[in-house]
Amino acid sequence: MQYYTDIQIFSTGILLLFLFLFLFRIWHFFSLSSSKRYLKRFCHLKKLKKLSWGEFEYLCKLLFEEEGWKVTENEKKGADGGVDLWMKKRRTKAIVQCKKYEDARVTIKVIREMYGLMYEYDVDEAIIVTTSEFTKECYRFIEDKSITLINGESLVRRISKL
Repeated sequence: MQYYTDIQIFSTGILLLFLFLFLFRIWHFFSLSSSKRYLKRFCHLKKLKKLSWGEFEYLCKLLFEEEGWKVTENEKKGADGGVDLWMKKRRTKAIVQCKKYEDARVTIKVIREMYGLMYEYDVDEAIIVTTSEFTKECYRFIEDKSITLINGESLVRRISKL
């Protein structure tokens, strides 16, 4: 029967730890590159509009993760109270509403709702993402507020920059 010294056991433990960290980094690298490949498939507005609302929310989640946000999806599906994604980056907290529309424009009602939710949930920023456009009233309303509007064309540009 062979006995191992404390140094041998400690050395084996250190090697296993480094092996685990190395494998984790490889897995992390490939998972990130696969999300970028997925996003790059939607560099055209027509392709974005063909997504289901669930797929569109998932795409937005991946995009914000690629931009450095820690993103959590809303656990409620369907009537989610106006928030699809919860995000955090450093000390900034944000909420996101994803609106997948074919032709209809996002109205001021949605923007006002999100503005109210910012204070209800005590977040720093609200972001509304759509495959369509926003009405002119939306842009006037957000001028002095921490609300970001991302229309279909802007979304495609953001994806293309990855």
